[in-house]
Amino acid sequence: MNERGSMLPMLGALIFAGLVVLGLALDVALLGATYRQAAFAADTGAEAGAAVLSVDDAYAGVLALDPVEAERVAVDAAVRARAAAGRTATASADPTQVCITVVDHYEPRLIGSLGLGPATVTVTACAEPGRG
Repeated sequence: MNERGSMLPMLGALIFAGLVVLGLALDVALLGATYRQAAFAADTGAEAGAAVLSVDDAYAGVLALDPVEAERVAVDAAVRARAAAGRTATASADPTQVCITVVDHYEPRLIGSLGLGPATVTVTACAEPGRG
């Protein structure tokens, strides 16, 4: 019986499976990188917003935020921090803290061709004046 070339189909299947696993690992790593960048943007925005103090309260010796300006500064800082296309940010503030939510999108590379669609990454961060 001639068995020459009988390992070729198995080797082909093994290479295909290896490439699929490699693609999955790459997509998971890039999704993690997208999450880290969104978290960095949220932290940057929250810290920037927490630095906007109310002038009237500052003269009275109280650390209080100017909520409207803190929201504007927080959103601007979050969108500019390691800027990414399609990133959005929303902020809410009161005199004691500012919270920001950053939404970023990740389009899978190799796994996307297998039918898995884009992922949405949402990160929230809050900061207080004087504490961060």
